[in-house]
Amino acid sequence: MIRLLTVFAICAALLAACNLKSATPAESPVMADADGEARPTKTAAPPPTDASPTTQPTLASTAPSSAINRCIAEADRPTRRIIADVAVDYVSKTAEVQQRIEFLNREDGALDHIVLDAQANQWDDSFSLAELTHNGETTPYEINLNRLRFDLAEPLTPGCWLEIGLRFQLRVAEIRDGLRSYRGFFGYSPRQLNLGHVLPTVAARLNGDWRIHAPAGIGEQIVNAVADWEVNLTVDNAADTLQLAAPGYVAAQGDQAWTIRLRQSRDFVLSLSEEFAVAEQQLADGRTLAVYSFADAQLNDRGLIMDGAAHTAQEGIKALQLFERLFGPYPYDRLVIVQGDFPDGMEFTGLVFVGSAWFYGFDGTEKNYLTLISVHEIAHQWWYARVGNDAALHPWLDEALATYSEYLYIEEYYPSEKNWWWYFRVAVYLPEGGVDSAVYEFSTPREYINAVYLRGAQMLQNLREDIGDEHFFQLLRSYYSAGDGLIADPGLFWRQLAPDQQPLTVATRNEFLTEPAVYVEQE
Repeated sequence: MIRLLTVFAICAALLAACNLKSATPAESPVMADADGEARPTKTAAPPPTDASPTTQPTLASTAPSSAINRCIAEADRPTRRIIADVAVDYVSKTAEVQQRIEFLNREDGALDHIVLDAQANQWDDSFSLAELTHNGETTPYEINLNRLRFDLAEPLTPGCWLEIGLRFQLRVAEIRDGLRSYRGFFGYSPRQLNLGHVLPTVAARLNGDWRIHAPAGIGEQIVNAVADWEVNLTVDNAADTLQLAAPGYVAAQGDQAWTIRLRQSRDFVLSLSEEFAVAEQQLADGRTLAVYSFADAQLNDRGLIMDGAAHTAQEGIKALQLFERLFGPYPYDRLVIVQGDFPDGMEFTGLVFVGSAWFYGFDGTEKNYLTLISVHEIAHQWWYARVGNDAALHPWLDEALATYSEYLYIEEYYPSEKNWWWYFRVAVYLPEGGVDSAVYEFSTPREYINAVYLRGAQMLQNLREDIGDEHFFQLLRSYYSAGDGLIADPGLFWRQLAPDQQPLTVATRNEFLTEPAVYVEQE
């Protein structure tokens, strides 16, 4: 996710003005259980507060217990399957949600409790959970910010699965100033309503630990495993012109009702507007790229029409084709780009937002942020959507790679502008800092961007020069193949280096990394 370079200065006053709930004191940024195995020590935790979890009383059961044998799972059952009925009131900006999660235990040991990541609950008055059930029985739970925990009546043994039911209401806040504006993928403007990261998911399991982070004001903190999604959406009180932007397979089910299916996705998002203009382009292999934009995506400069939406579609197809050739396949039938009424951009599986400000600044050429942000967010389809990572502890694994992917795009299609990119995107900011830093180590977004995004791109360029083009692009393809569908860590990236390549990269690792020898064999 790109951060707006000229307006970032989140200070104590800004954080105080945000609607974030206070975090429970913790020894590390990871909201791990007491019996969790992984507890990072490198980074400092967010400032502690005296807030405590909210323990909810047991509610009346709304569904009977099922006699299904949940230890006989079909071979192709996904680890996580999410089915939700979402009823949106477009006028009140609310949604009533009935959600079911099926979770298969693929761990070596039994689980005695489950942790869900309820991202919408980090905001005051945005998420109201009415009931949680486990295999049809109402279950008490604890919820603190985005961490939702409940105990199991019986341990979930390896190879068995359970069903979690949730009934809740979402209240969508207006996209205004401050930190909340940068989370506009869950927010509304006068012409758009976005629901991103609002459906709870079973937290990722890494090294025997529930990996879930408390929200912070810099960067991202989401660590999502892939899941199969089916969302049945209905919308009331909207004009006949209402359009839905959503990833995956979308089927109309009548008047302002749709079913959306998306396989092997780390997230779910949709965007609604009564003013969307929709343009779709089909690739030679039958896949489509769709752009959802507003009328102001077309600028009239003294009679010269500059169509930012058409430009985004054209460059998006080129980026998609290039990245498939360089990194590996894009496994979905559609890619959706949405003009977002919030700053910068944001990636989701199969759908990306590009901020309206970038459309307003389009000058009819490739030398602008509309081009670069669009390409950057598309690159996240490889470096996040397919190869996941811990965005809080190892953000460079997606952000440095997505930033350097911008350069690869410029190098391929506009080679005369390579020097422009390095100056405009990187050198002008005089970046410094450790590329492998966690988001909690920065006091301003500018510091975070400089170290992780910009120096990260410099590091990758140096690696390329260290081992040569052929081996460098083989490194990227190998990393994509090894991490596809997983949550990767830096070790997986560095292990793609051949033993004889490791000595060639010593100087680069020493220059850019705070822990240059952690993930590779000793030279």
